[in-house]
Amino acid sequence: MKLKRSFAVLALLIVGGLVAASVLVTANPSIVVPDPIKRDLGAIIERDTLVALTAYTSTSYFLYRGQPFGFEYELLRDFAEEQDVVFRIEVVPQDSLLYYLNAGRGDIAAGRLIPVEQDTSAFGFTAALYETSAVVVQQEAPLDSAGVAQAAGEETPQQIAEAMDPGDASLQPLTIRARLVRRPADLAGSDVYLPEDHPYADRLVELEDRISGDIEVVEVDTTTESLIRQVAIGNIELTVAQENVAELEEGYYDNLLVTPEIGAPHDVAWAVRDNAPTLERALNEWILANRDTGRWNSLYRKYFVDRRGYRERIETGFLTAETGVLSDYDELLKRYAPTVGWDWRLLGSQMYQESRFKPRAQSWAGAMGLLQIMPGTARDLGLADPYDPEQNVEAAARYLKWLEDEYWVERVPDPEERLKFILASYNAGPGHIFDAQRLAAAEGGDPAVWEDVAYWLLQKSNPAVYNRPEVRNGYARGLEPVHYVSIILERYAHYQQFVDDEDAAPSRDQPDA
Repeated sequence: MKLKRSFAVLALLIVGGLVAASVLVTANPSIVVPDPIKRDLGAIIERDTLVALTAYTSTSYFLYRGQPFGFEYELLRDFAEEQDVVFRIEVVPQDSLLYYLNAGRGDIAAGRLIPVEQDTSAFGFTAALYETSAVVVQQEAPLDSAGVAQAAGEETPQQIAEAMDPGDASLQPLTIRARLVRRPADLAGSDVYLPEDHPYADRLVELEDRISGDIEVVEVDTTTESLIRQVAIGNIELTVAQENVAELEEGYYDNLLVTPEIGAPHDVAWAVRDNAPTLERALNEWILANRDTGRWNSLYRKYFVDRRGYRERIETGFLTAETGVLSDYDELLKRYAPTVGWDWRLLGSQMYQESRFKPRAQSWAGAMGLLQIMPGTARDLGLADPYDPEQNVEAAARYLKWLEDEYWVERVPDPEERLKFILASYNAGPGHIFDAQRLAAAEGGDPAVWEDVAYWLLQKSNPAVYNRPEVRNGYARGLEPVHYVSIILERYAHYQQFVDDEDAAPSRDQPDA
């Protein structure tokens, strides 16, 4: 039978889920990947920053209850620590990972990458992180009869899936055929939905060569997880996914059947530019040295085996990239962040650092509430109930603005630098920061540049430094405010990637075709 490979171009609408209309085309236009920039491990170490590129997935990199998580995220962070460089991760579309890698936006491409021939000839792929298989994902029964236990008042898996994809509760699902796919040959005559430019499309084409019947590959601009959920709720019939990912979803949607396998098991790896052999070699040595350790195995269990943890992430509503929600206090953050002229996500990062979004939090020193306001400060601000979320956030925003106006607006002209001084003085008080400024100036540094001041703040635990005449406030454990500033800004960078803000700058996610 003549080989037939058709692609359906579908829109995944913000309302309405997967639409029924499709347009068949003879080819899938591909993005032209640029020639690789020159930047190997030596240059990365020299600039002191390693940037990894990934797409949001439920296992590689995601935000949950205000904190970044993910199997590949945690491993990459470990590698960066071993190289003693700062680690940063950027989210780009899955089908553009290699484009942005060569363009120089990052140094490592990660995100459940499958090494295939057309890519391995142009990129360096690392040793395998793990091995998995391609499997068909189908409905075994309608969702309503799947026997998924629900406590009173909880949302059903269908409601959650429709809200997350997002879908339309009124959308009429397809009529799922009674015949299950028991072996690969049973895919003849089927429509199989895949994310755009997914390597499994080639496997299905190869399979089509060996069976009696056509397989329609329907490419959709969405994620593997989204397509699996659409199968579960009955909007599409079939998809093909990595087995470990499909089994996580199967643990939540009891009506799914994850079988049969399509082809032999395959590696999942990271990619680097083909002109970065030193980085590739360092990654391979690190992977092979760590792949059988307890840390590696624990991370794999955490993200691919622990179905209870996966279910909790879905059901709580705090899987941020799916819901757009950081915390229960997002509306308060949006309401009061303008008081200090901040992005609400920045104030949210500070709130997480102070209290982990717990309104009844209290420190050993007596700081109270979501933004950990000290009793004396609460009195000065007229804060009647520090444990009331709205009162706490409103008062903290006023205090941050007071710190800026009283101490920093004239001393630190640059707004980005000034932000760091405001955060540090919120944590440690302005007096210790003034000491570090005077020390920096005495040693030829710039008292308006945080990096110069932070160095001397770190030295304030040393008697030879805190007894100097420039120091008026004595000993300070400078590591705490320096870390405080760093971790809040780092977390804010994560929040910017996962949570939209109507005033944020336009996205850079899509390359030119």
